[in-house]
Amino acid sequence: MTARVDKIVKTYKSLAQIPALLGAQIQSPNIVNGVWSQRNLETGSIAKFSRTLFINNLQTVESTLPVDVSKEILSRLSESQKLRAVLRESDSKQFLEVWQSNKLVRVVDLAALDVHGNVYADVEFSSFEFSPDETKLLYVAEAKVPKSEPFYKRKKPEEPKDGGDAPKPPTRGEEHLFEQDWGEQLVGKKKSVLVQYDISNDSVEILKGVPDNVCVAQPKYSPDGSYIVGVAYSVEPRKLGLIYCTNRPSTIFQLDFNGAYVELPLPNKSAKSPRFTPDGQRIVWLERATDGPHMACMTLAKTNAPLSKDSEAQAVVGLVKSKVEIANKRTFYGIYNTGFPKRPWASNNQLLINTNQKYTINSYIINIDSGDITELEFADGSQIVLDVKDDLVLALRRNFLVPDSLVIGKLAQIVSGNGAQWTELTPKIEVPELAGSTFRYLDLVASEGEVGDFNAIYLGPSAGDDQKVPLIVWPHGGPHSAFANYFILEAALFLSLGYAIVLVNYRGSIGSGNDSVEFLLGKIGTTDVRDCIQSVEVALKEYPWLNENKLALCGGSHGGFLVAHLSGQYPDKFKSVVARNPVIDVASMSIISDIPDWCYAEAGSVYTQKGQVDNDTLMKMRTVSPIMHAHKVKAPTLLQIGSKDLRVPPHQALDYYHRLKANGIKVKMNLYDDNHPLGSVPNEMDNVINTALWIEEHFESQ
Repeated sequence: MTARVDKIVKTYKSLAQIPALLGAQIQSPNIVNGVWSQRNLETGSIAKFSRTLFINNLQTVESTLPVDVSKEILSRLSESQKLRAVLRESDSKQFLEVWQSNKLVRVVDLAALDVHGNVYADVEFSSFEFSPDETKLLYVAEAKVPKSEPFYKRKKPEEPKDGGDAPKPPTRGEEHLFEQDWGEQLVGKKKSVLVQYDISNDSVEILKGVPDNVCVAQPKYSPDGSYIVGVAYSVEPRKLGLIYCTNRPSTIFQLDFNGAYVELPLPNKSAKSPRFTPDGQRIVWLERATDGPHMACMTLAKTNAPLSKDSEAQAVVGLVKSKVEIANKRTFYGIYNTGFPKRPWASNNQLLINTNQKYTINSYIINIDSGDITELEFADGSQIVLDVKDDLVLALRRNFLVPDSLVIGKLAQIVSGNGAQWTELTPKIEVPELAGSTFRYLDLVASEGEVGDFNAIYLGPSAGDDQKVPLIVWPHGGPHSAFANYFILEAALFLSLGYAIVLVNYRGSIGSGNDSVEFLLGKIGTTDVRDCIQSVEVALKEYPWLNENKLALCGGSHGGFLVAHLSGQYPDKFKSVVARNPVIDVASMSIISDIPDWCYAEAGSVYTQKGQVDNDTLMKMRTVSPIMHAHKVKAPTLLQIGSKDLRVPPHQALDYYHRLKANGIKVKMNLYDDNHPLGSVPNEMDNVINTALWIEEHFESQ
């Protein structure tokens, strides 16, 4: 056993050295800079490093060695490339730096100024933008918390002061006043403010005019620098968890430097990622309705700039219910991304986006005048546009077997198909552990329901002896997300151990039309379970080397919900189960999760806390839950749980653990000091290796 553990650890360490591309930028036709991340097992952290590539005729001729930028929280290069701004953390304090060609020109200890709280660096709220004249820097931070003190506190006698304004006395008795934050992975983020740093004056200012009943996010300067646009989230009647949720009530706002604030009227909508067209005449953004599933098809919308009380939104690409035909007779299933590249514009008002499409992430050009859509085709996995400059396009390519590589191309040649379309700037990384593995897409049709199409992905050997290869069944979480074709360390580890995998994109997954997303509402625990079973049966029939007597289940969040259901509803089919932060009892989750509305929507109801408690809805939530089948489970079960998970709180797994034990089932639970994804490097390593060992132990015992 020790030798086997050592081998798995060695394989994990090898796979953990594979870097992932976080972003890249074209600095000139001859210089590209990329930022990569890599797990550092010795420090238990994610290392970030920067590399500069020197290119000639779109070919890399030289590159620098990696430069560690792990301490940089945010960074931004000005458009002229004469300035670089960095937000850095040291000893739990944040420092704002501005660099000029050959020196550091500004350093600001933001904590010492005591103007605001921490600067936001998350994808939902953050911004780090130079003004068009490059004299100022715009960012989002936590509002300063007013000082409070107990009702009684002995103080030293006050000394008389000569002139000046006396400081505002602390409020008494509000030390423990509750104020909501934005939930899972956004803990402590309660009230966002817009902050502008004046580089020339070395001064920090909170911009005035934003109403108290909104939280601002993703601000951008107008092209002439005279005002700002961004997203305004409503905070009434309550905040609901924001991460992984595109349905939070919000709109597009505009604020000038005299404090004049305007909101675009978008009733019952959620808005994301406003961008100005290059000429500054229009604003584009992504939006969807605020009801229903937490992820769904988005509309690409536009309006004239600047905003006014008479501004109206106009759809560029509408909601796609099933699928539509676009240029070159390609099929398009709608937009599911929540943002754009930092520089998304090509000439002639062409916007470049990336979005899930069935089992891949694809890139597209959208003409915002006509709404025409053209796919930037790539047949061997997922392709994600990272940057656009002077119609040069920088993109990331990846698939399950080949980690990230950087490619560049001229847009005209890419679209026309003439000449060399893309050039690799970084070589593909060979992964010896995956030699002999393949991936294949399975397009499936269910036998019931008004929506029948869904898909799965097979990963594993391309051939083998009959009934020899164990199979891991792995449904995704969400449920409104999807597996796409990109490198996954955990999947690579399973393949290296000789297992095959079926990744299930059941009905309700994104990337296959909005009707498919909404079809699952009110049907969780039934149609998604059936789709998993159908995927397994098709894979067993299609690939005879799979061993139907060696099936394991693995999944997290709603994927954990599904593997718990499958284990209970099909107790003799699966030999072991690993569930990460699984939803076990939707009814009890609705009381304590940061997204109680998820529980109502997935059970087919509308969330409200007004009026009397609806016992029928709570009973429906309980009925669709895996807890109803816990007494039938036979398979040994490993629970991987985050003690700080606000999305699926740990009491869900704890109750399941005790129930399985009471019923005499072999069960083990690892409790990590972590949140929903179990994403810290030490916890991920422990989670992944323990998962592999648990599955292997119970395959061998058969």
